[in-house]
Amino acid sequence: MRVTEMIPNAPITVQKSMRKARGRVLTSGDAGKILPVKYEWLHREDGVQSGKIRFNVEMMETSEMLMNGVGVTCYAHFVPMLAFDRFNGSMNELNASYKKENGVAGSVVPFFEKNKFYNGTAVVQSQSGAVSGWDTRTDISQYGMLDFYRTMGLHFEGSDVNTTVVEAYNAIVNHRRKARSKSLPLRNAFDHSLAEAFWINNGMQNIVPDFDQALIDGEVSLQGLTFKAPVYSQMINRGQASYRLGITGESSNDGFSPAGATSAQDLPPYDANIYYPDGVQQGAYAWDNVWAELTSGGNATMSLADIDQARKTASFAKLRQMYDGIDDEYLIDLLMSGIRVPEEAMKQPILLGKSQQMIGFNQRYATDAANLDESATNGYATLDMSIRTPAMNTGGVIMITAEIVPEQLWERKKDYFLYTTDSDTLPSYLRDFLDPEKVSVVKNDHADVNHATPDGTFGYAPLNHEWQRDLVSVGGKYYRPENDAFDEDRAKIWSAEATNPTLNEDFYLCTGLHKKVFSDQTADSFEITAMTDINIVGNTVFGAGLQESDATSDYDAITADVDSTRIVKS
Repeated sequence: MRVTEMIPNAPITVQKSMRKARGRVLTSGDAGKILPVKYEWLHREDGVQSGKIRFNVEMMETSEMLMNGVGVTCYAHFVPMLAFDRFNGSMNELNASYKKENGVAGSVVPFFEKNKFYNGTAVVQSQSGAVSGWDTRTDISQYGMLDFYRTMGLHFEGSDVNTTVVEAYNAIVNHRRKARSKSLPLRNAFDHSLAEAFWINNGMQNIVPDFDQALIDGEVSLQGLTFKAPVYSQMINRGQASYRLGITGESSNDGFSPAGATSAQDLPPYDANIYYPDGVQQGAYAWDNVWAELTSGGNATMSLADIDQARKTASFAKLRQMYDGIDDEYLIDLLMSGIRVPEEAMKQPILLGKSQQMIGFNQRYATDAANLDESATNGYATLDMSIRTPAMNTGGVIMITAEIVPEQLWERKKDYFLYTTDSDTLPSYLRDFLDPEKVSVVKNDHADVNHATPDGTFGYAPLNHEWQRDLVSVGGKYYRPENDAFDEDRAKIWSAEATNPTLNEDFYLCTGLHKKVFSDQTADSFEITAMTDINIVGNTVFGAGLQESDATSDYDAITADVDSTRIVKS
């Protein structure tokens, strides 16, 4: 019987333990991919007390020292189990799944998925056709599975395989893509292929494919426009059929026509290029002298309160933009109402650490007299990271990834000053300060002055963005040829710009990256070594250390010497 009418819901106090998670990695890969390097599993209520990660990246030989930089970026993310779609963001669903109880749908939701992969069109769940089950040596070459597990250096052979690691990898990729742009496609959770990396340092991060014009304009509502206003025109209804030019059998005295019209020439002009509201059908009369009398029945007013409301609405709309990427609108509404949603942080990957470094090159020349002008170049980069986490109730995966991407040069990027022939096109403080939108339309020739459609819309950028100059000038014998034909002198430039670029998926993601600059164009271009040393505090109970013993038990030997007799009282 309880003294107080309270039912406790706090867990019992347990003795915490520390476990080591050390790892050494040697792997290889190509540039332009998000390479999964290492993972660590955290049990429920585990937390990282301290974690040290060191990367060493070596670039394979190139015939020339590259003139554009090559960047290496390493990430450490924690992916909570609640971030996986099968739990629908519900801790109740996750807890029931963990204890193998029925969920909301009336069935048990698997805490770990197994034997699932994406075949390009659908998710397939099946065991391997091999006798021994899934085998990383021979049997999982389909749909990128071999690339994923071999990049991570993972070996397994069995009838079932846990797919939590690949789920965590895709959750990270999708989270980063949603944060970068709404236009980027999301990957399937069980897609085992290696995802494309993000470009770095392209100098055009401030250009977007679309923007919220209503947010910038700040629309003000007018009061008093709910009445019905009469519409006037100089036209009168002369019959029931409409008169159309070029249609035989219809009279000019029939249909809608100007008052007193006696011939087709008195009708409003017909324009075949006018679009209907549906945007498809064309052809209409250009009526003029049509107006509405808004003062008949009511007045339109705009108060200072309306202006203040528009200003406040725009301020809150800017705050709401921060939550782009959260799928559920009601959660955004709660956050915008100042209500905390503690579980939301555990429904998406959490960035633990990030380190970025440019590769340094080392050029070596031949020493024999016949080849003194021959050389080979290697590149190296070293990165360090430290990570920590509190105790994570949900459990999850720490995923460490690496991206190697060359710097985009955009050699044909537009130099706006060369196109400036009128001082009115230069920035003007008064004009620009009073500009209500302060947004510029970016044309296609911004990225490439030789674009096939230079006047097409590339995207939108802040006003006067062109005067935040970030240009790369490559001239002399390295000048980019008109038709992008192969040039021996340009072999040291790792060019990755597309022809006629547009603000699409290729602008954000590193697709179609060639390997022509490397001496070996078939083997992996980069080698990665890594060391991880992570101390994890949690509820794991460990047994005492064991010592080797011979056939004679030390415990039995001591027991034999113990007098176990007891005094018998008479």
